[in-house]
Amino acid sequence: AKSKWIEIRKINNAPSSSVTINLLNDIFAFHGFPKCLVSDNATIFTSEEFKSYCTNRGIFQKLIAPGHPATNGLAERNVQTFKQRLASIMNEGGNMTEKVQRIVFRYRATPLSSGKSPAELYLNRKIRIELDAIFPNKSQKSRTVLPSIRNLFVGERVQSRG
Repeated sequence: AKSKWIEIRKINNAPSSSVTINLLNDIFAFHGFPKCLVSDNATIFTSEEFKSYCTNRGIFQKLIAPGHPATNGLAERNVQTFKQRLASIMNEGGNMTEKVQRIVFRYRATPLSSGKSPAELYLNRKIRIELDAIFPNKSQKSRTVLPSIRNLFVGERVQSRG
C-alpha cells in the first residue's frame, strides 16, 4: 500500500475462487506476484483452491474482518471514494467500463498528500495526462528540421527574388 495503486476489475456474477484467481492472474501477469495479499475472510479467499494458489506463488495471505475500517481502512476508504466518484459521473457519456477507466486513470495521476501520484510512487514516473498534450513540456527542444543545403553547379539555372 506504499503507492496506493488501485486495480479494479468488473465481474458479472458473484465471484468464485476460480473467477478471482483468473482476475488475479491478469493483474499479476502485468505487475508480478506480491509478497502479501490482504483480503477479507470471505469463502472465496479461504477456500483450499485460493490458499493453494497463494502458497504455490509464495504469496502471504493476510485475512481481515470484512468491512472493518480499523483493519483495512485504506481499502475501505478507496472503495467508498470510488463509489462516490462513480455516482457523480453516472450522467456523463460513455459506458460503465469507460467511466471506471476514467476514474482509475484520474486517481492514479492525482498527487497525494506526499506530493506524488500513485503512478509516480508505483511506476517511478509521471503518467501523461490530457493536459500534457495541451501544454507540452517547454524544456523539450524544438524538433524543427531545417531544410538541407542545396548544392548548385556551374551553368545550372536558378531563380531569384528581387
